[in-house]
Amino acid sequence: MTSVLNLSGLNFQGGNPVGRELKSLRNELNEVKRVLLALKASTEAGGGPAVAGAVGPAGPAGPAGPVGPAGPAGVDGATGPVGPVGPPGPMTYIAMPAGAMPAPPAPTPSS
Repeated sequence: MTSVLNLSGLNFQGGNPVGRELKSLRNELNEVKRVLLALKASTEAGGGPAVAGAVGPAGPAGPAGPVGPAGPAGVDGATGPVGPVGPPGPMTYIAMPAGAMPAPPAPTPSS
């Protein structure tokens, strides 16, 4: 593993190609970290973009667009013939003739 990480390694005449690639990737990663930290600091401060081409905060919402045309109406279905009248439903109130129920007792005077 040391031959991969160090500059010169066993059986490599012109240097260590795997080690060079690792160093290149580390440098790219450090650059990406630097750009992200600059963007984060810029957004938290509320300022403009710190990096060229970066997107700033969103602006106010624009006006509503025009209303589109109504879609086509569906086809009306055929109406069938009117059926016969059904029987009446159950009665919910039945009037009782006067005197069918006993009168309530008269109130007693309280002393």
